Amino acid sequence: MEKELPDDDWFEELAYVCGFREIVRVEGDSMLPALKDGDLVLINPDAEPAVGDIVFARHPFKQSVKIIKRIAEILPDDRYILLGDNLDESTDSRSFGAIARKDILGKAEARIKPEKSDEAPSS
Repeated sequence: MEKELPDDDWFEELAYVCGFREIVRVEGDSMLPALKDGDLVLINPDAEPAVGDIVFARHPFKQSVKIIKRIAEILPDDRYILLGDNLDESTDSRSFGAIARKDILGKAEARIKPEKSDEAPSS
């Protein structure tokens, strides 16, 4: 079952201000309907990801490229199967295989409310 990503609240905003969260801008339609192109997401680099969570990760073959996908399955040896919610528009584990835990940079904790997104920096 897919977990919904809540809108940010005062706690998430405080965590960002204190340096415990990062802001990432979604690029593309691979995570529709959960996340759309241009959405801003707060990432918690210290959270332990679980099946159903949306994560921010390094692409396994293009280390300079970062991706936002949902964990579909956790395999032995800390390997993760990542899938986009919009399978027709997603490049994910179906093409690049499972990724290592070390390549997951954080878990998406909240979406920044649209009225605030005009003020937020781009990553």
